Amino acid sequence: MLPFTTFVHELGHAIVASKLLKVPVEIRLGKKFKGNGFTIGRLTIKVQPLSGWVGFFSYNVSPEKVNRAFHIAIFLAGPFSSLLLCCICFLLISYVSFPTAINFFMKAIMNAALAQFVITIIPIRYPSFLGAYSGISSDGYKVAKLLQRR
Repeated sequence: MLPFTTFVHELGHAIVASKLLKVPVEIRLGKKFKGNGFTIGRLTIKVQPLSGWVGFFSYNVSPEKVNRAFHIAIFLAGPFSSLLLCCICFLLISYVSFPTAINFFMKAIMNAALAQFVITIIPIRYPSFLGAYSGISSDGYKVAKLLQRR
């Protein structure tokens, strides 16, 4: 479930960045990014098998060439994609009668997506125990810094 929820989170960033900036974007799942992955339109996806919950997105545009509102939208798109996934799972669980195994799986995705929303929207620098994310700023932190700038 974690690679799926991470992919949805990163896809949120990538779609908004691609639409606003009209540039190629890349999603990477996993710590090591070997190989070329595959490309769909302006989106390249690289996946390391058994990648867990580690994921990143990137685009090649000089930050000073992108206005602040676009950056804020791009950084918020990931957490809100996670929140949207959580809400969709909640609604499906609430209104559709699934077999027990699928219901369990949907609840797990819902909880993972909610946790991912909370962890990424809070403005923090990730602590060292988070491994690949150690020292990296959360999406909420990046937005807070952009809002502080004049």
